[in-house]
Amino acid sequence: MGETAPEVKPASPPEWVTSAYLETILRKFEGDKDLHVTGMESTPVGKPGEYLASQLFRVTVHYRGTKRNETDGGEGSAKKLVIKIQPDKGVMADTMDGTLFKTELKMYGEILPKMERLLADNERPVPLPKCVHVSATPQPIIVLEDLAPDGWKGHDLIESFEEVKPITIAIARFHAASFYLSKNKTDFEEFQTDLFKNKHPVLEWMFGNNLKAFIESLRTWSGCERFVEPFERAYADYCDRLHDIYCCKTPGRLYNVLNHGDFHAKNLLHQFNDEGGIAESRFLDFQACCWSTPAIDLYYLLNNIVHYKVKAAHKEEIISFYHAEFTTALKAIGYLGYIPTMLDLQIELLRNGFLDILHYTCFLQFRFFDFTKYPPEMLASGQVGNLGLESEEYQTLMKSLIPGYVYKGLLE
Repeated sequence: MGETAPEVKPASPPEWVTSAYLETILRKFEGDKDLHVTGMESTPVGKPGEYLASQLFRVTVHYRGTKRNETDGGEGSAKKLVIKIQPDKGVMADTMDGTLFKTELKMYGEILPKMERLLADNERPVPLPKCVHVSATPQPIIVLEDLAPDGWKGHDLIESFEEVKPITIAIARFHAASFYLSKNKTDFEEFQTDLFKNKHPVLEWMFGNNLKAFIESLRTWSGCERFVEPFERAYADYCDRLHDIYCCKTPGRLYNVLNHGDFHAKNLLHQFNDEGGIAESRFLDFQACCWSTPAIDLYYLLNNIVHYKVKAAHKEEIISFYHAEFTTALKAIGYLGYIPTMLDLQIELLRNGFLDILHYTCFLQFRFFDFTKYPPEMLASGQVGNLGLESEEYQTLMKSLIPGYVYKGLLE
């Protein structure tokens, strides 16, 4: 007889996240020193290792307090929270030193409140998660209000130009606020990563293995033999190329903004209208924020949020819409300096176009097979392989794009 697989028990919050701990937090947040927590239940969000830089829990806290008793008839109230802590297992936990979580602590504790006030005061609000508590001591933790009860839901790739507008507005305002603050005594240069400069091992499973597999597949595609050598040259120094993209001091850089840095479907929530279309969007998870070229977030928007067919039909419209909102937001908040032009933005996109290539060669391929059948740990470790490269639809798409990559010099 074969051995029975061990039962995988659901993760639970660490022992130090107690009712008394949450009571202290909620007393301050609610401004009620007489608030008393009467109970709590928690459920994990995702599987251990699925969220790379943090472990998430949904917690329902039941409590009574002076202020609430006036409106709840004395029956008590409940608040739904999302608690984020550093992971103790998974790829990032095994290879990182907590830098990503430290970045998010800084964002929720200092930067996001500044940006939110600046934009709201000038009628250009950007919807952000409401932070209940953030602290690096005695243990790093971020406590947020759960958005799910208010109807915010996840979604897969956005499949229309109209539906991409809400998230594009949010990105443009986020960038504009950071650009303004950088000119007014806020230093963002600490929001940098040395992953690429140090050629961190995590890059190998994110980019190296997938790019190598793409090149091997490219050798077999009819009519693409001449493109193998340019891709091999790019593979040889892909870490250096990524370092130049993410570094804020790369020679020739026209301007920097604070990038979210990790746009994909799991880091977005949406409100939907009566017809089921996306009416409003907001982004979550700020552990990868990076002070660098706006091309980073825009390529993530175009390649990891928008369906590739929408990008093919509306790429320039999306970029133009973003730039118009970026400019309008800067003027609304009173910025009087030089505002980067559309030409400046297009130059940044072209100069950093290697990121566009990596997204399509390393990430998009996974859209061409049913990855929901495989656990995220297998995807991250490369155990599944690169099945998407066998898709005829993917090959046809890439064959139409590769000549442009080469002729624009993006692989040189």
